[in-house]
Amino acid sequence: MLFLAAINQTVGNVPVGLSGGAELAAAAVGFALLPAALALCTCFPRIFITLSILRQGLGLGAVPSNLILLGLSVALTVAAMTPTLKAAWDGGLSQLASGGSADPMVAVKGAEAPLRAFMFDQLQAQNGGPTLEAVLKSKGTPVQAGQSLTRREVDTLTLAPAFALNELRVAFMLGFKVLLPFLVIDLAVAAVMASLGLFMTPPSLISLPMKLLLFVAVDGWALVSTGLIAGVTRVGAT
Repeated sequence: MLFLAAINQTVGNVPVGLSGGAELAAAAVGFALLPAALALCTCFPRIFITLSILRQGLGLGAVPSNLILLGLSVALTVAAMTPTLKAAWDGGLSQLASGGSADPMVAVKGAEAPLRAFMFDQLQAQNGGPTLEAVLKSKGTPVQAGQSLTRREVDTLTLAPAFALNELRVAFMLGFKVLLPFLVIDLAVAAVMASLGLFMTPPSLISLPMKLLLFVAVDGWALVSTGLIAGVTRVGAT
């Protein structure tokens, strides 16, 4: 966003700031950093990893495809973070997009504040304190045991990786919970087939239809998706 902030800045009708070639380069770098910002500052990793583990548990291979999972994850991320994204847009992103004469740094700070609040709230709700402390120590910041830091004392370059690491931890915990019902089905089918002496028949041939039947019966995609959204929005509502 810092790169995009310098694009199309004008005073009256006179453009100021970067030249045309530099503007294009800054825009290219800014858009290249958007996926990293999506991965570091939103709940996208949690949702995408959980859905990927769910697909593995079903045993469907590449169905649904990565493209479908990616699109669904982005849609669920936007749905879960709508208040935060709206606050970031109103706080500064709209000024950057309009190319007005507002100070880019002030606009960036205004857009950054809701994202910082979101990341702090999620870290606090998911017991991410040890992760944040580990990142601080890795950067050489002295943190004593039991010491509590205010939100202002933690910069964004420390907060973002701590939040991303904590989201990975939460995603794998959710993935484990999602896999449990499928594990029970696989074990039960394997035990029954072994007792019947059906050693030459792959257990997945029997367990896959059963898992699909169970998943469709409980409306699994909607159940998991709404649960993921609720896990994010519940924190923001408290």
